Amino acid sequence: MKNIYQLICLSLLLVLAQKSYALACKKDGSQAADTIMINTTIAIPTILPKDTVLWRSNNYSISMTCWQDKATGTIESVYFYLSPRDQGLTQLGPHLELGIHLNGADLRCTQLAGCRAELPIRFYGCNSGGGCRNQAQTFPLNFNFFLSKRSQPNPGREGSLTGAVTYPAFQLDGVGGMNDTPGNNFVMTLAGLNQLRYVACSSTLSISPKTVNFGSINTVGAQTNKVIKEIPFSITALKSCNSVYGLNAQLTPVEATAADGYTLVPNNNTSVGINLLKQSGRSAIPFNKEFTLVERSGDQVAVNNFLAQLKWRTNTPTLGKFSATATIDVFYK
Repeated sequence: MKNIYQLICLSLLLVLAQKSYALACKKDGSQAADTIMINTTIAIPTILPKDTVLWRSNNYSISMTCWQDKATGTIESVYFYLSPRDQGLTQLGPHLELGIHLNGADLRCTQLAGCRAELPIRFYGCNSGGGCRNQAQTFPLNFNFFLSKRSQPNPGREGSLTGAVTYPAFQLDGVGGMNDTPGNNFVMTLAGLNQLRYVACSSTLSISPKTVNFGSINTVGAQTNKVIKEIPFSITALKSCNSVYGLNAQLTPVEATAADGYTLVPNNNTSVGINLLKQSGRSAIPFNKEFTLVERSGDQVAVNNFLAQLKWRTNTPTLGKFSATATIDVFYK
């Protein structure tokens, strides 16, 4: 009996010691909870491989304040805990995993020891039983969410991807684990997970012509913002089933920059800029931002016609060749 009693006491001491290393963390110094909403439908082909990123949120920047809320002489860092209410990763089901892009890297719970990442915020001990709010540190937290496919390809499946509607995404806390005192630690929740659904097939894109060649350009009469040429091209989306979904796209410059968000400027000659327009309505297509490529429908063929518009960016152009490229990323909706 004596040995059992000692083991029980030791266990209690370990638990108490772990609890004493707690941190309190609040958004804007006082807020303990917030929610970000997925406000668009997301269609997901079942043939996509495991770990494919299915959706990525906008970038967010919030102000966090943390402090040691119990007496301890121990140095302690702030940790970023993913899936704080679902360490076993069961709530989202077998097909979906939530990740966070933090400090320049994509983080998944399944790839991190303890489902957490250490932040460069450190405290050097607190001697007050009531905590040391006077030693609080405030810092920015820059992040975005992404959802990735957790299961292997499973062709032909249709319907909801997860039974969860909301999901606690992350919590900030100390090395000893997550504070269980309600309201002490900020928890960010992602809502709208019911917007995700499987579709039975994927789409393939073809661009014609693949390269837009503006040919020779006469510099006589060059004037800033003057249109030099417009060349048509088309993007055709094909799918092998009649599942109802649409496509969003995002263009990313390569060996070029996106002046004003809409003008592709070649790195090797900034005298000219290229704007992409929808032929119907002549609305401008942005770079580095999602736009609608194909509206939601069950159609198996969708043809979209565009114009590549070349314009002068100066009255005194530099002679020589120019070239610019943009990659296209497609998102199902």
